[in-house]
Amino acid sequence: MRIPLSTLVAGVAVAVIGAAGLIRGAMPVSVASGGGTSGSAPIVVTGAYVREPAPPTDAAAAYFTVYNTTGTDDRLLSVVTGAGQTSTLHTLVDGNMVAAANGAVIPAHGSLVLSTGTGHVMIEKLFGPLKPGQSVNLALTFADAGTIDVSAPVIALGAPAPTGASSAPASSGATK
Repeated sequence: MRIPLSTLVAGVAVAVIGAAGLIRGAMPVSVASGGGTSGSAPIVVTGAYVREPAPPTDAAAAYFTVYNTTGTDDRLLSVVTGAGQTSTLHTLVDGNMVAAANGAVIPAHGSLVLSTGTGHVMIEKLFGPLKPGQSVNLALTFADAGTIDVSAPVIALGAPAPTGASSAPASSGATK
């Protein structure tokens, strides 16, 4: 049976468009800026980076430090990214790394440090490869401060954390 040329061309076009969508999915999607960006930012996020995933995994970890400049505790409720299908906040509780179902508290005038061994955001079911030199957009949603957008560079597997990224233990990593 012969396949008409027009059907073959249409099939190739669909395959090319689908591949382009997969590649585009690996690139971060810009997220509209929300609260916490005006005046004297109540929440400040520094040192963000994403570690390049080790093949053949389709997951990557994001790390950053959150500073609460206010006199009231706030809570990091969720982190959303365009680089993967899901993202889950993990923190260290009683010596175990667990999903922080209720988020993580950032104490008044304190910080939450997500670093190797203290916590991370696990980005799973990546839409494509993440390579050093790319950036991943993260939308961090806080109970009081609203949504804060962060751009995190992707660094190589064995590379040291970027300058400004903290490896100090969190002053509060406990979930409520």
